[in-house]
Amino acid sequence: MKKLIIMTAVLGVCAVAGAQTVAPSISTDADQVNKGATSASVKQNVNLILPQATALHLTASSLDFDISKIGQQDANWYCAYGLTNGDQASALTPKDEFWGQTQTLPLGTFYDVATYPNIAVKAGKQVTSYPPVELVNGKVDNATKNYFVCYRTFILQKFSNVGNYRLSVSRDAPTGDMGHQMLYIQEDPCNAWGQATGLYKLDEGTNKILTPRSLTEGTTGKQASASSKDGRNVCRKGTSWLDDVIVVAVVVDGDKAGKNTAVLTYTLESSASVFASTN
Repeated sequence: MKKLIIMTAVLGVCAVAGAQTVAPSISTDADQVNKGATSASVKQNVNLILPQATALHLTASSLDFDISKIGQQDANWYCAYGLTNGDQASALTPKDEFWGQTQTLPLGTFYDVATYPNIAVKAGKQVTSYPPVELVNGKVDNATKNYFVCYRTFILQKFSNVGNYRLSVSRDAPTGDMGHQMLYIQEDPCNAWGQATGLYKLDEGTNKILTPRSLTEGTTGKQASASSKDGRNVCRKGTSWLDDVIVVAVVVDGDKAGKNTAVLTYTLESSASVFASTN
């Protein structure tokens, strides 16, 4: 009995803590009056007035590929040899859907989406030492000295209520001898999880549009709601924000020792009209 009384008291405190007095509203519009013998009707406009809003929430302001810890890779990053001797670039179709941009597979590697929000990297043998080199039957295999690629991901959350939106990313162009690493990027939104993936090579001083055209129409809230109804249930419930898994890959080649920093700027644009093709 004592426990029941205590729990009831706690619930009562919580209920009071969430209460707020609300007084009756008085409209500045003219009052409506209607009279009848047995019935009377009046009409009321209930207006929800929202300001235009566009927002981003970056959950990882720094993304470290710390090669000094390459032998201690955990579930958050993966380094491996390539599947080819160099990058594999190809045109994306339909062209307008991807803004005329080109897909690039770093050293021929790629990834598939796994159980949200994880990805599965498709690459060669894992690299666990730097500089990369391995003995095979007592002899050095020169192929193990090759360049390698490392993958990381993070969550970027976006909000747009204007009507149409698209996400893009730009990279700075450093003038010194640091920060020139080969870098690749892609966006995998929760409302399109499981669709085809690919990577864009993000060279210094360039910009890439990450959102395919078919995903730019509608507010993020509308898209989140739609995805929960058609079986793609990986988006968070009860929110108008959409979560993106952003995939970033770097190729480790001849970069100088030290901290090589590439500054990426993510921009979410909102528009009342549909975005036109850039082609």
